[in-house]
Amino acid sequence: MAYDAVILAGGESSSDLKKIAPYDSEALILIGKYPMIYYVYHALAASPLIDKIVISGPVDSLRSIFSREENICFVNGGNNAVESFAAAVEVLQEKGISEQVLILPTDIPFITTEAIEDFLAGCEKLGADFCYPVITKAVNEARFPGVVRTYVRLKEGIFTGGNLFLVRSQMIERSLDLAVKLVERRKNPIAMARLFGLGLVFKYLFRSLSIAAVEKRFYQMTGIKGRALISDYAEIGVDVDKPSDLLLAQEHLGEISF
Repeated sequence: MAYDAVILAGGESSSDLKKIAPYDSEALILIGKYPMIYYVYHALAASPLIDKIVISGPVDSLRSIFSREENICFVNGGNNAVESFAAAVEVLQEKGISEQVLILPTDIPFITTEAIEDFLAGCEKLGADFCYPVITKAVNEARFPGVVRTYVRLKEGIFTGGNLFLVRSQMIERSLDLAVKLVERRKNPIAMARLFGLGLVFKYLFRSLSIAAVEKRFYQMTGIKGRALISDYAEIGVDVDKPSDLLLAQEHLGEISF
């Protein structure tokens, strides 16, 4: 199966990041020899499973980075991640959108082709309309000791959310409104649980909330079959949104040459 992919590259750099990397756009922050977005693109482009790639963000700046690359389309981003994704979807629809679309932010330079393909293979087995990865704290700490992440304690263990999303193209339109709310609450477990009802809030607070309960409630609210995939790749769960993350990326990726 071939997948289309969207890289969301419209995010503004945080004020703390700008103190050590003076770029307005996260995508343009230099890590070693390359802008941050190039690591994400390279991991995608190296996979034979990926068909079309659309990058949504500051088009003029992005074109200069990818002047030698093929099979990329560019579109200006919107006011938020969801608007940027919707603009990219329009481009894909014009070209014949694949059955499923992979969505990635620009601030995950640790991502690898192997991690992406493992996620896609796992999602295919689940057969869901929407897939989202979660990574255990143990896996994260083993790969990146001491990295600061937001963790949630569930019945199955302690998890952090990943930074990939796979959605069936037929479900994109009906899921956009919910996506706005999910993005806004992604770093606040209580706010996320509240979105799905007080029952989940109480279960979370009393440490009895399970992945299956969240999946069931998600379907009741949306009619969309959503599944969480437990990934063994910490590279999916670590993003660069603060100075310590950027220093970690420079340490791990600074010597890479493509």
